[in-house]
Amino acid sequence: MTSAVPVGRPPAPRLDPVALTPPVPWEFASFLEDAEDAASDGVQPVGRPGKVGVLDLSLGVDAASSVQKTGVTSRYVKAPMQFTRPLYIDPADPGEAFVYVRSTGGGLAQNDRIRQRVTLGDGARATVTTPAGTPVHRMNAGLATQWISLTVGEDAVCEYLPGQNTLFAGSRLLQVTDVDLADSATLLAADVILTGRLARGERDLFDALGQCWRVERGGRPLLSDMMCVVGAGQGRSEMLLSRWPVWGTVLIVPPAGSPVKELLASVRDLLVERCAGVAAEDLTAAASTMVNDAGITVRVAGEDPVTVRAIVDAVHDHARRALLGRPAVDLRRM
Repeated sequence: MTSAVPVGRPPAPRLDPVALTPPVPWEFASFLEDAEDAASDGVQPVGRPGKVGVLDLSLGVDAASSVQKTGVTSRYVKAPMQFTRPLYIDPADPGEAFVYVRSTGGGLAQNDRIRQRVTLGDGARATVTTPAGTPVHRMNAGLATQWISLTVGEDAVCEYLPGQNTLFAGSRLLQVTDVDLADSATLLAADVILTGRLARGERDLFDALGQCWRVERGGRPLLSDMMCVVGAGQGRSEMLLSRWPVWGTVLIVPPAGSPVKELLASVRDLLVERCAGVAAEDLTAAASTMVNDAGITVRVAGEDPVTVRAIVDAVHDHARRALLGRPAVDLRRM
C-alpha cells in the first residue's frame, strides 16, 4: 500500500505539498515542469492558502449504542475541505454513518492539492460521498491532484461513492485512490468521469488525466489499475478511453473467502439486462475478477452520463443487496 509519504521521500509536515502529492507518472513530467510559470498568470502556486485541502477522518463504533452506531472518533480538516456530521438515513441499518465530503473551492483548479484519509475501525459501517460532482477547470500550468486513502478494519463496511468528475477543456487531473482492507472488511466503491462538458459539445479536450485505483488486503495487492492520458484528444485511443465520453467504475470486494464467482455471474447478467436494446456504439459494460477472485471490477462506458450513472448505481445496489442484505440508499446528490 502506498504510504502517506511516498517511498524515498523524507517525512514531511501534514500540510507540506510534498506529502500531499501522490507519486506522479512520468507522462505528467512536462506539466510539472511548467508549474513555475503559474505565478506569471496570477494563479497561486502549490501550497498557498486555499490550494491545499486536507481531510483526516476516523470513524468507529459506539459500543454503548443499541444499533452499534458508527460515529467520528477523530478528525482533522483543512480548508477548502469540509465534511458534514454523520447522517443516519438507511432504515435497514440505522447505525451506518453517511458522510458528505465537500470543497468550498467550486471544483479543482490549477495547483490544487486535495488529500483525504478515511479510516474505519473494526465493525464500523460508513458511506463516504459528495453532495455533487466535481468540475476540473482549465489550467495554464501545473496540475491538480486528488489523493484518497481508505483504511477499512475487521468486519467494517466502507462504501465510497463520490459524485462524477467533469474534465473541462485544458484541465489536468491526477487522481489516486488507495484502499487497505482487513480480511473480513467489505468495500463497495464507484465513480464516474466525464471527459468534457457534453451538453455544450465539449469532449476529450482535457490536457491530461491520470486515474489510479489500488486495493490491498493484508499487504497483498488485489487491484492496481492505472490509466494515463496526455494530450487533448489522445484519450480516444482504443487502449484508453476509446470513443466514449463517460466512464463509470465499480469495485466490489467482499470479505476474504466469499463466493465471488457466483456474484460475478449475477453482475454480468445485470449488465446484459441493463444494456439490452442500446446500440454498442452508445453503451458497453463488462465485469471481471481481481487477483485470486478476491473482488470484482466493473466498467461502464457510454455516450449519456445519466444512463452510465444509472447502471453504476444499479450494480452498486445489486452488490449491496448481495453482500449486506439491504438495498442502496438515495444519496440525493446534485
